This record gives sequence, structure tokens and C-alpha cells, in this order.
Amino acid sequence: MSTMQRRDVSAMAEKRASLENLVESGVVALESLHPGGLTLTAELADACGVNAGSRVLDVACGTGESACFLAAEYSARVTGLDQSEALLERAHAKATARGLDITFQCGDAEALPFPDGVFDVAISECTLCLLNKEAALAEMARVVRPGGCVGMHDLFWQTGAPDSLRQQLQRYEDEAPETLDGWQALFTAAGLVDVKVQDRSALKDRWMADTRRQVGLMGQLRLGAYALRRWGPGGLWRIFASQRVFSDPSLGYALITGIRP
Repeated sequence: MSTMQRRDVSAMAEKRASLENLVESGVVALESLHPGGLTLTAELADACGVNAGSRVLDVACGTGESACFLAAEYSARVTGLDQSEALLERAHAKATARGLDITFQCGDAEALPFPDGVFDVAISECTLCLLNKEAALAEMARVVRPGGCVGMHDLFWQTGAPDSLRQQLQRYEDEAPETLDGWQALFTAAGLVDVKVQDRSALKDRWMADTRRQVGLMGQLRLGAYALRRWGPGGLWRIFASQRVFSDPSLGYALITGIRP
């Protein structure tokens, strides 16, 4: 099933109970929806060689926080793509309010609506394990120029992670991370070279704690009330179960880059 098809299914069901869908609900304002926040975005940008004038594609750009950061702090020419029209509306409004010239487009990460080689850099933050990873990485590699960089940060399974935990994450969040070796193999299979894998697992637990502090007790209560109202007791239980999976040390976090030859 393609990304756009998944969007249509989600629209019919108004998204099933999951931690990701709860965070994206807008009940509590959260702009940077990934571990490490903009600090890790900057690290990814530096690893990919982003500088003034770089043509950057942000795949699954969400609320546009990272796209705005790259345009403002790096003077990059940024295009943000996402499957969620609601998130793109927030992203466009944010860029306009900040006086930033960013292109936002609704589209399928697995069939990018761009010609070959039109970007210097293509990035994706904490999203690829939700997609057909092979297709999405192949598309990101296709749309960067020779010598351009593909970069991402996302979840990974530690060696020996229990199968039961993997199945729970797939069931609750529809996410299927790779191991570090698995991610490296996927980058190589996409035709990328000089693949670099960096373990940033410490950021995951810190981000979850920081997010809880940012949301605050009242925000957490609002999220819980929304989940109960939207999805019922079973949905609320899924949210708590999903949080336990994300907190497990078997689930790490990594930054990975590769070059199109």
C-alpha cells in the first residue's frame, strides 16, 4: 500500500489509536516531533553538507519546524513534502509568519513528485520506519544529484531485541525499524555510498522526558482525555502500551547518511 493510499485509509477511520496520531492531533502544541529536536536537525544538516543555497528536500516535513530552521539558519532553499494536508497547512502558516520562502507540497514519499537529481540533499526525520523503506530511500536517492547526500535519523532495534517487542511496535504504531546493520544495508541497496551510521540512542529517552515536561501535567491530562474520547478505553490502553515500547532500551535511535555516486 502506498503512502497516499494509507492516507486515504486513515482519513476514513480518522486515524486509529496510536502515540504518533495522538501527538499529531494538535490537542497539545508540539512542533518538533522527533528525538533530539532541532539540535539533531542541525547535526543531520551538517553531516549532509547543507549550506547557503543548498537545495534541500525534507521528506515527511510535518509541521515544517525543521524546514523553517534550515531556511532560517542555513539559508537553504527548502522544499517540504508531507502526506498530511493538515500538517502542511500548519507548516505553510509558520513559514509565512516567519517570512521564509519555503515550498510545501502534498505528496507520496514512496513516489516523489520530482525529477531526477534536482536536490543537493534529501532528508527524512523519524519517518522512514513507517513507510516502505526500500521505496522511500530509492526515491530520495533518485532526486538528489550525483555527489548529493541522503540523510535520516530514525529508530533502530538493538541486536537481540525480543520479537514480541517488534510485533508490539508494528501492531500499535505500524512502525518497522531496522537494526543498525539493516539500515546500512538499505542505504547501500538504494545505491548510496560512503554510508555512515551514528548511534544517538541517548537522545530518545531524553526527548521523551523533555516532551513530558514541555507538555506538562495539564497537557498530559488533555491528551489522555482526547484519546479516551476519540478511541475509548481500548485506544487509551494502546497509547500507554505504545509508550512502554518506545521507552524500552531495545529500541535505539540513529543518524545515517549516504552519498549518491
